[in-house]
This record gives sequence, structure tokens and C-alpha cells, in this order.
Amino acid sequence: MDFLARLGDSPPLLVLVAALVAGTVRGYTGFGSAMIFMPVAGAYLGPKTAIGIMWIIDGTLQLAMVRSTWKHARWSEIGPLFMGYVVGLPLGVYVLMTFDPGPIRWVTSISIVVALAMLLTAKRVETSPGLPATVATGAASGLISGIASLGGMVLSLFWLAGPSRNEAVRGSSVAFFVPASLLSGALLAIAGIFNLEVLRIAAWAILPYGVGIGLGSLLFSHADARLFRPVAFAVIAAAALTSLPVLDAWLR
Repeated sequence: MDFLARLGDSPPLLVLVAALVAGTVRGYTGFGSAMIFMPVAGAYLGPKTAIGIMWIIDGTLQLAMVRSTWKHARWSEIGPLFMGYVVGLPLGVYVLMTFDPGPIRWVTSISIVVALAMLLTAKRVETSPGLPATVATGAASGLISGIASLGGMVLSLFWLAGPSRNEAVRGSSVAFFVPASLLSGALLAIAGIFNLEVLRIAAWAILPYGVGIGLGSLLFSHADARLFRPVAFAVIAAAALTSLPVLDAWLR
């Protein structure tokens, strides 16, 4: 209780619930936590505070998933994706720090809707895309990660639309965002995102997020493998709905 008292007032309950759900999604699919957490936290706290909290809790607890997922990652794709990510991320952080947060949230919402439509309408390809398309996907992921910490949306589209098995989708997502989070964290730190308020709220949110990761990992180990892709699509659908700025009044 003394520890909680030192953290000050609790953030809104819905932010903590979002952290729990986001962690569960991350533990099960390997991606998607920011899709759940960012719209809710952004509505209450603003996008800059939300992206800092998301980086701290996910960057810390993703390490718990590395051991069980590393061997399934598609390393031949991760390298080119990361090359593009390095180019796109600084531009995304610049946009975040320069432009008004309102339009940023609209762009984020529209991006999620577009990704959902593409996932639902496109047929799965049997071979991996070539090098230019892979690098371009990484650049788009970096751009959206810098703006709204939703770069996993782009990568999930890339892997779910291709020949990757469930374990590879999950493992590649975890493997990619270990080095990617180090890069994004450095840029966010330079941009001054990690202030005392971000650290304080992250301390509240990290416990429910960690519980969620453990629960999601357990579900992945025991659930029917045929459920993985429908759940992944549902995650993106939920993100598309909850990220709409017009729902701010309801979320609050």
C-alpha cells in the first residue's frame, strides 16, 4: 500500500483494464497490444503520454516472451523489415512532436481501418514478398510506430497475409520488436517523452499488462490453432473501432 501511495493517484480504471487486455492480446498473438492500449490511453492521457507508457510496459515485459518465441521467427524477413523501420521511425517521431494530436489520431484510426479491410479482402500469398516490398513494409511500420506506437499493425498485415504459420507470426513479431523497441525508445527519450508522469502511470499499468501477457501466452499454448487467425483479425477490428476519435466521449 505504501508503494501505491507513492505512485500518486491511480490512472482511470479503463486505462488499467486496457493494459490487461492489451497484455493478453500481446501474449496470445505476439502483436496488437498498442492497438488496444493506445486508443484508450490516448483518449484519457493524450497520445504523447500514452506512447511513452506503452513503450515502457511493453519494452520491459516483451523480454519474458523471447525464450519461447525466438526459434519460430522468420529471420530472413526481419532483417529487411528492420532496415525500412530504421528509416520510417524518425520521421514518425518528428510528426508526433510537430503536429497537432487530433489529426494524428484520425490518421491512426484510418490506418487501422485500411489494414483491416486489406486483411479481410486480400487472399493469402504462398510466397514471401520481394525485398523492395519487405523494406517498404518496414518503413511504414516505423512511421506508424513513431506517430502512434501502432507499427505492429503493419507487420501483422505483412505476416498474416503471407505463408507464415501461427508460431512464425507470433515469434517474428516478438523478435522484431526487441531491437525495434530499443531504437524507438532512444528516439522517444531524445524527444522528451519520458517525463515523471509517464513513468508514474507506467508503474501502475505494468502489473496488469504483465498479468495479461502471462494469460495470453497460456491461451496460445492450449487453444485450438485454428482460432489464431480469427482472433488476430478480431484484434484489428477492435482496434479500428476503439481508436475512432469520435468515441472519446464514450471512452471517458
